[in-house]
Amino acid sequence: MSSINTYGFTRCAFGVAVRDVTPPLGIYSRSWGAARHNVAAGVHRPLTASAAVLRPLTGDGAELAIVALDIGWFGQLADERQMRAAVIKATGLSESALLINMSHTHAGANVDSQRSGLPGGQMIAPYLDQIAIQVAGAIAAARADLSPAWISYGYGRCSLAANRDLWAPDLGRFVVGFNPSTVADDTVLVARVNGDDNSVRATLVNYACHPTTLAWQNQLISPDYVGAMREVLEQIYQAPVLFLYGAGGDLGPREGFVGDPDVADRNGRQLAYAAAATLEALPPPASKFVYSGVVASGANIGTWTYKPLNVTDASRSAKLDHRLIHVPLRRKPELTPVDPPDAGSADRSAEAEKALRRDAMRAALGESQTYQMPVWLWRLGDALVLASPTEAYSSLQVEIRRRFSRIPLLVMGCTNGSVGYLPPRESYGSGLYQEQQSPFAAGCLEKTIETLILELELL
Repeated sequence: MSSINTYGFTRCAFGVAVRDVTPPLGIYSRSWGAARHNVAAGVHRPLTASAAVLRPLTGDGAELAIVALDIGWFGQLADERQMRAAVIKATGLSESALLINMSHTHAGANVDSQRSGLPGGQMIAPYLDQIAIQVAGAIAAARADLSPAWISYGYGRCSLAANRDLWAPDLGRFVVGFNPSTVADDTVLVARVNGDDNSVRATLVNYACHPTTLAWQNQLISPDYVGAMREVLEQIYQAPVLFLYGAGGDLGPREGFVGDPDVADRNGRQLAYAAAATLEALPPPASKFVYSGVVASGANIGTWTYKPLNVTDASRSAKLDHRLIHVPLRRKPELTPVDPPDAGSADRSAEAEKALRRDAMRAALGESQTYQMPVWLWRLGDALVLASPTEAYSSLQVEIRRRFSRIPLLVMGCTNGSVGYLPPRESYGSGLYQEQQSPFAAGCLEKTIETLILELELL
């Protein structure tokens, strides 16, 4: 993308804190239809809630909080709303000023309160309560950590993510798996937070790739590739890492759907080193790389150097703003399976799992044929943030970043809820899992992209 060399800054008071949200062993953790176990048998790496709080240094302005939460998804939207309401009540944040981005790991607990009668299901409700306590506690600790900081942003590349819409000739239709014939969006957006003493306070990694390295064979609680990615970057920079999951409805690891945690760690290191390379290329805080003239040598050398931001640029970097909008999306009349449970080729347990998810989605979205999808739009100085509860295809982030090619743009899916896929219009009727499970009609992704471009122009 053309914005590969786009940099930008935010000037604000910044605080960060991390809390452990690893679920107890024995909790219900069956998230795959092909799994033959119900409860977690061990822990590969801990799950965390990492909170960043941003506040203007001078004058009135919004206090904003971003939480990177190691959780897969909420099977019941009411569970997510109850958790987030508890966090808002405990912290006093407004609904539009809080983003809880789920890492979307598929190796965590299955936090669906309606499964309380299954093995380990009695632990789900207490665990949900504990998540709310830990997230609120992380935000409170981040507030206590507030001090002046510069946030620097830049784009890089990471080839971990691959397209996962694979045509299976043996079935004569699409399946979810590594598709080598389609180029995947490999954009990674990083941010480095420096205190005024130039120390690194935190790093942020915004990347779109399903955490599906570990699948039905795995019985360990794990953040998937995100855990090893954090470990590497924290060793390098000695500061917390916030992983922010992007628009990855069609993206997953090239090597995935395995039971070996070493593969997840290898995938995580791949992202970590790509992010580190991008972080190392960022300019010093509050500076721009500018042409500074010619030095006569064996050749005439055009020299460049870092210069401090001018007053106008520095003032722009201090602007914090937030909006919550709603995009009306047309619903499908009904959700029907590609493989009915009584089909000869269908795995009954797998189809039952997919049916449970469709039923929960129908119940959560209600009877209206139009869903008012919430989208959070923030300005962080030079950078923009858009966050939604959907799993949009990566064309959303590609198209909007192309439109705002001179501005760092953080795109966050699975944020403040999880309401299903947003696949492209041309995928409807193809038999894709994402289209089959999506509650939204054809054209909703394209409408969302058009709406968000117009709304971001107003920030």
